Amino acid sequence: MQINLTTDYALRCIIFLSQQEGDVSSKEVSDAIKISREFVQRIMQKLRGAGLVAHTMGASGGYRLAKKPEDIRLMDIFDTMEDTMRVNRCVEDDEYCSIGMPQTCNMHHFYEELQAKLNSYFNDNTIANILAADYKLD
Repeated sequence: MQINLTTDYALRCIIFLSQQEGDVSSKEVSDAIKISREFVQRIMQKLRGAGLVAHTMGASGGYRLAKKPEDIRLMDIFDTMEDTMRVNRCVEDDEYCSIGMPQTCNMHHFYEELQAKLNSYFNDNTIANILAADYKLD
């Protein structure tokens, strides 16, 4: 499993916004995280759709967080930006199994436990945890 680059940029956008006061232009975000303004706008559109970022139009408008950093879980961002966060195909919702026996497969059980730990980690950690370097690993 590898988080895609767009998700990494979305995390960086959220972190940057959480460190700002007031609205921030897409150019300011672009300059801060070193990606194109157009790419920032596409990312922000997805984050807005998920209710994580707010936007004000106009000359003095821009982007800001729609929630407090302590209320934005990493999983909120991953769910918005990633197609899947599953470690293996067999732990997707449809439980597809290439060998046709997920209930007796030792690897399936291992993947289920690993997925549960990852889900817990991503749900228990927020942007505030990232900012404070106070990650919850248990």
